[in-house]
Amino acid sequence: MTGQNPDARPPRRIDRRSLLIGAAGGTAAATGGALAVGAVRAAMAPYVTPAAVAEGQPAKVRESFKDSRPSYARLPTAPDGAPNIVTIVLDDVGFADLGCYGSEIRTPNLDALAQVGVRYSNFRTCAMCSPTRAALLTGLNSHSAGMGWLADIDSGYPGYRGDLTREAATLPEILRDAGWSTFLSGKWHVNNSASNGPSGPFHNWPTSRGFEGAYWFQGHSTDYFKPAELYDGVAPIPPPAVEDYYICDDLTDRAIRYIRTQKAVSPDKPFHLQLAFPGAHSPLQVRGRERDVYKGRYDIGWDAVRAARLERHKALGLLPPTTSLPPLSFGTRPWAALSAVEKRVFARYMEVYAAMISNMDANIGRVMQTLRELGEAENTLVLVMSDNGGSGEGTPEGSPNVFAPAFGRPVPIEKAAELYDVMGEDATFPHYPMAWACVSNTPFRLYKQYAHLGGVADPLIVSWPQRIREGGQIRDKFVHVVDVLPTLLEAAGVTRPDTYLGLPQKPLEGASFLPNILSAGAETRTGQYYELGGNRAYEDGRWRLTCRHTRGKDQDEDVWELYDLSADVNEMRDLASAHPEIVQRLRAAWQADAERYGVFPLDDRNLMLKLVQDRQLKGIRPRWEFHPPVDRIAYDVAPLVCGLDHKITVDLEWEPGQDGVLVASGSKHAGYVLYVEEGRLTYEYSLVPWGERMVANAPLRRGQNTVRYVQTMTGRPFDGRGALFVNGRKVGERTWEQALFATGYDGFTIGADLGNQVSARYAGPNPFGGRIARVLIEVDNKPTNPVETRRFLDRMGMTV
Repeated sequence: MTGQNPDARPPRRIDRRSLLIGAAGGTAAATGGALAVGAVRAAMAPYVTPAAVAEGQPAKVRESFKDSRPSYARLPTAPDGAPNIVTIVLDDVGFADLGCYGSEIRTPNLDALAQVGVRYSNFRTCAMCSPTRAALLTGLNSHSAGMGWLADIDSGYPGYRGDLTREAATLPEILRDAGWSTFLSGKWHVNNSASNGPSGPFHNWPTSRGFEGAYWFQGHSTDYFKPAELYDGVAPIPPPAVEDYYICDDLTDRAIRYIRTQKAVSPDKPFHLQLAFPGAHSPLQVRGRERDVYKGRYDIGWDAVRAARLERHKALGLLPPTTSLPPLSFGTRPWAALSAVEKRVFARYMEVYAAMISNMDANIGRVMQTLRELGEAENTLVLVMSDNGGSGEGTPEGSPNVFAPAFGRPVPIEKAAELYDVMGEDATFPHYPMAWACVSNTPFRLYKQYAHLGGVADPLIVSWPQRIREGGQIRDKFVHVVDVLPTLLEAAGVTRPDTYLGLPQKPLEGASFLPNILSAGAETRTGQYYELGGNRAYEDGRWRLTCRHTRGKDQDEDVWELYDLSADVNEMRDLASAHPEIVQRLRAAWQADAERYGVFPLDDRNLMLKLVQDRQLKGIRPRWEFHPPVDRIAYDVAPLVCGLDHKITVDLEWEPGQDGVLVASGSKHAGYVLYVEEGRLTYEYSLVPWGERMVANAPLRRGQNTVRYVQTMTGRPFDGRGALFVNGRKVGERTWEQALFATGYDGFTIGADLGNQVSARYAGPNPFGGRIARVLIEVDNKPTNPVETRRFLDRMGMTV
């Protein structure tokens, strides 16, 4: 044919007849069949993936595809039959706050978990949130994990970095690498607050520590109705724009969505979920309809409620029948000694608190229902715990706004009573009085932050229907939070690595109590030290040595108390003078552990004093310049201006009808805002129920303007005045009744007021309708002098 090369060979083809003959060759004579099959294989070799080499061997690479042998990467696979693992962490919930632990608060879903699982009556934590969470995640004692105190400050010592150690792989890191999906929904609070900004560093954010998905917030707690500090991974996001929003519902929705998606996509792969509710940490906030379910329930007062809880403890078998109540701890009065208005307001606080716990219980019920619907409930290990005892941080009287007393302006009871109808709703940011914390911690003494049992004795429920054969039992063996990680790893059939990401790992400091979960007679370890803010204890079997430290005093002056827990479960009878040899032995054991795990130096300073001194030490940034748009900046790393001389200058373009927020920091519970209303520059601060406002006496001009707020302090940090300027002319001035000392959780925004708004004069974010070209913030950051420090301590009611 014209144009064809007569020497060209036609492409080799296998016709249908040849293939059929080859396929049928298996039933022909052996020799002929083998030849036919061999021919087919040889013909198809260039088109068929070669067989892989043995697992773990390198690929065999040749020039041609047909002569090569692949080696495939193997994703980690969990052991056959491995359980899903769900850890649910409650916040500031005391030993006696759940129905299955003797409470009158309705917790049917937690009670149901206890009925199919086991409850522990001797579970111990680290007395505060960050240390407990660090121990939970790592299996190390809190100081050894770098978290001897809160994640707010790096104190410069190994045990107090305020940042989770890299020398211990976390539970989600280990499980993820062993074949689990991992997800966090809720509170984190184990990365140093200095890393909370939009530029990180992110090395200790949840998605860098093993959680493949994380819907979370950092810090002590959050606004339950309008959280402004939510993250999805490392991206700050607003909460869903849904009616009747409440964060505990939102966190549960996200957890359920994760479970359902994961089981649809990877049905054979187990998952690990950490659901870390903010409740019942202050602010005590809940919907009014949920609060009013408990209306009148606490009118009988804390003495009666506490006594009733103890009787239910005994009836349930949680405590010996000989257990008696200790006196109310410091900071309290008998209910009968209160005025009528105090009783009314104080009972209201507890109605809010109870409703928060019932809300979390209902949300836990939704998670369990999801597991049942998916057929996963039987082989899911669910562990529910609290991170410390009930909180005495609400002062003797409580507060409708927890920031107010913390920022030097406590709210009188008469003013709190004016907020009775909305207590716990969005208008308030409350905390209950210290005596209700005594109720939460029934029958133990003292509170969160203390090494006595009121600070460290907590509920622990473990449910695993496939393995726990006799549900509803109470376990009375000693268990500490540091034991949780090795327990869950044993249940999962996973070994903790000796090195991780190239770093040698610290040895585990806890021990598995899985045998005791499955059999009441199995022993657990017994020796454990405690320390927080100078408060110390050592527990070993029947004996417990403890001391309550007085701030400002030398630790050698502290009085050590000794208790025989076999006969005195709630530290009522001090036997130190009768057994000095046991005191000496346990003090030596405490000292050895303190040196081994990085407890020293002991630091007993008040939280607010630590924060102030830390900022002074590291330096307050004197100048910030922003050219919008910029992301919201977390409050931990936002411009620090409150209580200091400062200027906020904004270059903007404005036309009538383009009012809105220029700069906002915090919320109405503690915050300030500079905005334009009806063409007039306005500055306002709020510390519910307090607040002050200043409005310019002349409007902006159309087009370009430079506006400025100037604060001049006459006595840092509370006494001063503010002034407004527009285009260089003073247009307003006011001496503040008391200047705002600090802002709340909502962070710093430009061009809108995100989260919970500072001012009630606008609704929603109130975005500025014009153009903001530049924001300049200048701060006088000169160090605090001794006179100012003394004045501050006196105003705050602190001791050095």
